[in-house]
Amino acid sequence: MASGRKPTIVMIGADTILTYLFGRFAEQSGYQMTASKKNISLDTIQAAEPEVILFLSTDVLAKNQAIVAKLVNIDIPILVCTSATEETRARELGADYCLLHPLTYTDFQAALGMVITASGVNPV
Repeated sequence: MASGRKPTIVMIGADTILTYLFGRFAEQSGYQMTASKKNISLDTIQAAEPEVILFLSTDVLAKNQAIVAKLVNIDIPILVCTSATEETRARELGADYCLLHPLTYTDFQAALGMVITASGVNPV
């Protein structure tokens, strides 16, 4: 990460409300959010130098398995927004951490804390 730049979260999925919510959560946590509503390439993800990638649903994660398979090799943690009933499926699809509905800022911060602890990232 370049000095003076906020750490980045790349968000994948098309949901206006969740995009706004997670954008606010990220801002309050000292992160910047980069959103991709459509197909995203590995090059685009790497260019953003994200600390974490956030998929807006288990279905979006499932549709992007080609990217997920490549992310394993570059060690970027994957978060997915999902329900408790879909958590096992999300993990099978490659999620490192799950943000469970109902979504709260506290849970978002806790998930980022786990990412930071697991990867040694220090965003501030």
